[in-house]
Amino acid sequence: MSEVQGTVEFSVELHKFHNVDLFQRGYYQIRAGLKIPSRIPHRLFATIAGQTGDSSLCSACVHENNVYSRIFQILYRNEEIVLNESMNFRVHLLLDGERVEDALNEADFQLKLDLHFTDSEQQLRDVPAIPMISSRTLCLHFHPRKGLHHHVPVMFDYFHLSVVSVTVHASLVALHQPLISFARPGKGSWLGKGNLEAGPEQSSMSLENLVFGAGYCKPTSSEGSFYVPSENCIQHAYKWHKDLCLLLLNAQRGLHTYYTLLMNEIPDLPPLKLGSEVITSLLCCRVNFIRRVGCIDQQVLKVRNIFHCSPYM
Repeated sequence: MSEVQGTVEFSVELHKFHNVDLFQRGYYQIRAGLKIPSRIPHRLFATIAGQTGDSSLCSACVHENNVYSRIFQILYRNEEIVLNESMNFRVHLLLDGERVEDALNEADFQLKLDLHFTDSEQQLRDVPAIPMISSRTLCLHFHPRKGLHHHVPVMFDYFHLSVVSVTVHASLVALHQPLISFARPGKGSWLGKGNLEAGPEQSSMSLENLVFGAGYCKPTSSEGSFYVPSENCIQHAYKWHKDLCLLLLNAQRGLHTYYTLLMNEIPDLPPLKLGSEVITSLLCCRVNFIRRVGCIDQQVLKVRNIFHCSPYM
């Protein structure tokens, strides 16, 4: 199996925290983390939108790829705290190159929201040690073509009755050859659980066979630039590359469609130029290149780099 690296970006915003009936006055904090099944090799990077300087108790921070909101004090029942804290989770996934879209559809992304509390000002000196009192997990039904756009109020348990309003956006932003190393489930793990082994793993299928199909035979050195793959191999490469391009274009189109709907609801939003014409033209030229190429074996290294495109271009 040869693999493709896919990148999905999640944008999460915590809007307002509402105290319905918390039993204790004190200092609260919300922590957000993205969960990806361990059976899928992945790398996760969390950042805070717009943050450039050092964090403090009055601002959000990132700790071990979890985002900590600022510390806020709750004193009264029905008190409402405006958070307006935005964060980004960028996930790099190692996907089966023969079923990229299916692998993305089957990925079980989850957003975990934890409520932490302390009534001691001294404990605020060690923010990571503040105890968790309640937790909620949201299943994110991500679709690689449509993305994910959702706003939901999240209520914590009865003994810590409070609500935080959350907005989640997600989009597929890139598909290309693996560029970074991934931790993989250990050989002795069961159902993806167990120790992870770092570093790349030799795949049983080369990129050439993935692109041109199982019938592709690597040319000998004597054939050199005179080797031409069969018509079936060329057609397989064309279809495989076209499917990846269409998946990225549909992801871009889904993002553009959602923003257009928002502009209808909020006319004051600035027009968004995603450069779809430029992206479409570029991909069409490269697809035509694969169809026309004569000595395609010499170009196989270039094929590794021609199916990378972002809907944020």
